[in-house]
Amino acid sequence: MTATRSGLMDLLSLVPSGGPAILNASVTNLCNATCDFCNFAHDKGFVTDRRSMDATRFAESLALMKAQANLRFVTFMGGEPLLHPRIAEMMQTATDMGVQPTMVTNGWLLPGKLDALAATSISTIFISIDSEDASAHEKNRGLKGVCERIRESNTRMAALGITPIASVAMTRLVTDYRALGHFLKELGFAAVTFSYPRRAALGSSSLVWSEDSDLVDMSNAELLAAFDGVEQTREVIPVHNPRQGIADMRRRLTGEGERFTCHAGYKYFYMDWNYDLWRCEDWKAPICPVWDFTPDKMMRDPCQACTTDCYRDASIMLHFSVALGDSFARLKEGRIGAALGALADKRNLGSIAAVIGHGKRLKGLVGAG
Repeated sequence: MTATRSGLMDLLSLVPSGGPAILNASVTNLCNATCDFCNFAHDKGFVTDRRSMDATRFAESLALMKAQANLRFVTFMGGEPLLHPRIAEMMQTATDMGVQPTMVTNGWLLPGKLDALAATSISTIFISIDSEDASAHEKNRGLKGVCERIRESNTRMAALGITPIASVAMTRLVTDYRALGHFLKELGFAAVTFSYPRRAALGSSSLVWSEDSDLVDMSNAELLAAFDGVEQTREVIPVHNPRQGIADMRRRLTGEGERFTCHAGYKYFYMDWNYDLWRCEDWKAPICPVWDFTPDKMMRDPCQACTTDCYRDASIMLHFSVALGDSFARLKEGRIGAALGALADKRNLGSIAAVIGHGKRLKGLVGAG
């Protein structure tokens, strides 16, 4: 049986329980960059207790989440994850368990670590880009020359079968979204995903926000214009944010209200360097240490509290699989009407459309995982 077929059959087996789960794992709170809009920046002084995940327990945590939550995808984050000395080993652990790894990095350390990462069967690497202007990006990052390192790494990734995707925060550093698309193609990216600006403090241990950055202190009008810019970028390079997600954010800004809710705490989790498991990075308290997690601790309330793109966009794509799982559960209870109601939810069509729009990337993830 091919890897793709095996991976697909594994995911299909999870349908009755609502589909697979995703984990964002912050493996360290250390960072070598100085981003104005992020409090992980090493020059801001927020990180006073420097921590990195104990790699010797990572396999245990992943095995537990796979058994208890149907975990099948893990994204390695930080701080800067490549500062963790055993990052490649942890990725290999995930691959060996049938949990597909991805990573978000600033790219500075990629040239020296790419071969080791490629050996883990990682299929996608997200690299942060802040502007369509290389000098503006490098100034914000405090990493002079990083764009050339990214260009070199992206070229090598193409040969290694890894897809490089740009991760762009929608801040005031982006002034021309069409030009941004051309700049990303020039650097060798295959696609881009946008994250929405964050000024308010997160409830968790994550520091991916800044309360005093002018770059993210954007008005609703500026944000709506930025979402228009995302569609301009889409004309130049593939954008991985589902159109349904962009539409929901626009509805939020105009007061219409979102249609989709977040599945964090049920199909998406955040785990920090202390092995504390959180519903998401925005939640005010951890669920529990990962070692104590059991399915009864999952959370299913329809949350729309934040605009964190990775959780909200993924929840749109997960919506249909969750509806299928709910339908199976109602059938087991003999509640045929409720089972049909879960399938009749009009949001399912948007969820299916979002999945189809990500078909190529998802096929790669399934094949590698």
